[in-house]
Amino acid sequence: MKKITAGIIAVVLSTALVTTGIKSTSKVMAEDTDNNSVETVSVNTSDLEAQSGDVTTDGTEQLGAEAKDIISTLLASDASQATDTTKEETVYVVTDANGKTEKVIVSDWIKNVEKESKLNDKSELSNIENLKGDETYSKNGDVCVWDANGADISYQGTTDKALPVEVKITYELDGKVLTPEEIKGKSGHVVIRFDYENKTKEEVIVDGKKETMSVPFLMMTGVILDDDKFTNISAPDCKLINDGSRTVAIGMAFPGLQDNLAIDREKFEIPESLSISADVKDFSLAMSVTVATNEVFGRFANLDIKDLDNLSESMAELTDAMTQLTDGSEALSDGLATLLEKSGELEEGVGKLADGSLQLKNGIAAADEGAGKLSDGAAALSDGAGQLSLGAGALDEGIGKLADGASQLKTGTDALSDGAGQLAGGVAQIDAGAGALSDGAGQLKTGLDTLAGNNEALMGGAAQVFNSLLATAEAQLKDAGAEIPQLTIENYGQVLDATAAKLNEAANAYSKADPQTAAVYQEKAKAVAALKASLDGYNTFYLGLQSYTDGVAQAAAGAESIKTGADTLKAGTGAIKDGADALKTGADTLKDGMAELDTGAAQLKTGADTLKAGADQLKGGIDQLKTGADSLKDGTGQLLSGADQLNGGLNELKSNMPALKDGVQQLADGSVLLSDGIKEFNEKGISKITEAVEGELEGLIERVRAMSELSKNYYNFSGISDDMSGTVKFIIRTEEIK
Repeated sequence: MKKITAGIIAVVLSTALVTTGIKSTSKVMAEDTDNNSVETVSVNTSDLEAQSGDVTTDGTEQLGAEAKDIISTLLASDASQATDTTKEETVYVVTDANGKTEKVIVSDWIKNVEKESKLNDKSELSNIENLKGDETYSKNGDVCVWDANGADISYQGTTDKALPVEVKITYELDGKVLTPEEIKGKSGHVVIRFDYENKTKEEVIVDGKKETMSVPFLMMTGVILDDDKFTNISAPDCKLINDGSRTVAIGMAFPGLQDNLAIDREKFEIPESLSISADVKDFSLAMSVTVATNEVFGRFANLDIKDLDNLSESMAELTDAMTQLTDGSEALSDGLATLLEKSGELEEGVGKLADGSLQLKNGIAAADEGAGKLSDGAAALSDGAGQLSLGAGALDEGIGKLADGASQLKTGTDALSDGAGQLAGGVAQIDAGAGALSDGAGQLKTGLDTLAGNNEALMGGAAQVFNSLLATAEAQLKDAGAEIPQLTIENYGQVLDATAAKLNEAANAYSKADPQTAAVYQEKAKAVAALKASLDGYNTFYLGLQSYTDGVAQAAAGAESIKTGADTLKAGTGAIKDGADALKTGADTLKDGMAELDTGAAQLKTGADTLKAGADQLKGGIDQLKTGADSLKDGTGQLLSGADQLNGGLNELKSNMPALKDGVQQLADGSVLLSDGIKEFNEKGISKITEAVEGELEGLIERVRAMSELSKNYYNFSGISDDMSGTVKFIIRTEEIK
């Protein structure tokens, strides 16, 4: 009986594996006929990596970007083949590190197969939001009517409805159970346990009797362990995948299935929990992702047990098929290993190509810059040649005027010689006057320095008098009862104005009730105003005295400058006299050179005519050069633009090569796992199934059929219309510990 029981369980579990694992693996190389591309979805050690982002408009974002691939791969659905309106529902559950539910987000996809203009839907969700379109809906209770206009509807909402299955996670360190906060950063021997609870209970009929069963769920959990922290990892019910730096543990459990099938645990135990043990240093843990689905169990509803001979024949065919599948998986693994080996060469070649394109781009950029400078230089040459031609004409005209000017210059040089003699006499007189000016400036400076020496005494005395007046005024006011601060030169005006204002306010306040008192205040205000006017008068004197002393100081400084300037002037008159003599000698020499200048001017006129003709020819050639340089600049600009695009494309290709190589590596790793898994499945599953068909299967298969009916009837979580078919799956993400 134990062998028969194990065979039936192998049927259930291996069929679940085939439904999810093998089918999803076949998608790895599934051709997309719409765009002739190849979809490459694969499971790798980064697929379950924790992300810090919170829930966004797309429910899958809460699981982390990498988790999407593994979820979509493991839960590939046949709903795309539906012929009626179908509602695919994914329930995203966010929990704390112990598995306690914190938030539930539900994403629904209504496939409008019939292209209906309106879709009647049923939903218990709150905060419903259209995810992929602008279609609107109206809601009455749980009934939603979508204005679909022939399109599919994808929406999201939230709920606090109880989940059918839950995950509880416990952490044990060196034999002691700790909370996530307590275990964080600790070291020792750790055991991480995932317990799954199935909360669905339904009555079913098995062999004419009422029994209670749970809706069967397959729970698949994945968690990443950092190899720098976790060593000696052991997980009996999990598949361990290591990429050299991290280990991914992926395991499955079936909560409630043991009781549904009424299997004695001593004969065969169906896993309802997962356990991972390891030695840990400085404990931290990325999030875990658990996928829960019941869809696979609905496939057993039509299990036929009437003809066991046919079942035996089917098992033989299945065994042959598994042998072929095993051989094919090994060939796939070998082919992907070869692809992985060559991908390294491809990555190196793309890197060299990208480096070469960068050098090409830099060279073209330098050429483009040079072409621009050449064009600018040609333009400058053209302008210069034009100016040279104009200048040559002007030079020719100017040389004619030069001859006339030479004669005038000779007359001028004679006058210059006479003037130079007169200048020498005048300079002697200036020299004498400069001496007298220097003496007077010295006397002026002495007198002003004496006056400036009295400035401090004058200002000190004036300030002393001012402060005495202010002290007297302050004493008088305080004797009169005024509360004022100490009066200073700087604040007396503000204080007295404020005091007079207060007195006037008091007078106004008493003007009607007590005119006599008001008059007293008015008189006091006038007295204060008169006092201020008196002090203002002295302040005017004080400020004037200050201006006088400042002026004396400035005059003394100016006298110093005058004295210095006079001395300098006197020293310069001698130099001026020497210069005047030299000027007279130069004027005589200039007169002698005028004859030679006249002869040279004629020769220069002939050369200027030749220069103008050559300048015109030069300008024509430079204009042609500029036209060519402009064309060259346009060409190098287009070439540079193309080089930019080429370099950008190659850099993008180069940046994507690690991802391509990683993808090939993941495919190769996945093919090895697939090959190993198929072998294991063939050895542990198919062989047991083949053995089991020789026993009595009817009783157990009846329970499988009843359980399958339960699974088929559970196809929605948040509500669905009667005229829709549906599927539902749950994705549970736990919080990381760090």
